Amino acid sequence: MTRRPRQARSIASMERMLDAAESLFAAGGAQAVTVEAVVREAGTSVGAFYARFEDRAGLLVAMHDRFLDRMGAVAAAAVAASVQQSTLEGAVAEFVRLALAAVRTYRESILFFVAVSATDTPLRRQGLAANPGFAAAFAAVVMPHLLARGHAHPEQGADMAFRMLFALFVQRAMFTPREATGRAMSDRVYAAEIVRALVAYLERSATPDR
Repeated sequence: MTRRPRQARSIASMERMLDAAESLFAAGGAQAVTVEAVVREAGTSVGAFYARFEDRAGLLVAMHDRFLDRMGAVAAAAVAASVQQSTLEGAVAEFVRLALAAVRTYRESILFFVAVSATDTPLRRQGLAANPGFAAAFAAVVMPHLLARGHAHPEQGADMAFRMLFALFVQRAMFTPREATGRAMSDRVYAAEIVRALVAYLERSATPDR
């Protein structure tokens, strides 16, 4: 973005354009997100668009920035709720619950940025810069439990568990419950199985000979 607005009216105009871009993607894919379509959908002007984003690439960066801010807020809320749990299983379950809720809420945005960042270097760079923060959020939840158990390699265990969770998070966003394997699985069952797998891994990897 060339300039972040400060006035309420300008902020509202910018948010409408970002919302419009997300709606256009949901309806027609990345190719539907054009400057003209965004301006029309948002009910704003071409001048306002270029004042805020400079070009389509700037719009995508701003969209991604807002998305990452939202995911950061989700991660912070997940940590705050999860660290209140007294057991490893309870902490992981709370984190997974909130992570999957975010998938449901922001699925279209996740799909958009997974697709676009594959070929867009600035967006990919943004995402890669954010990933360690999400990994650190998960580590903040599980590390106290791993240390209490005398885990031989707690940092490695937390890192690997997050890698698994991240892959399952993306899978749930990319595919419907039936598309992944041909067998439907409810969010409740999916969450329970993720928790079972992660806790089993963390407990098994806690033994000194691993």
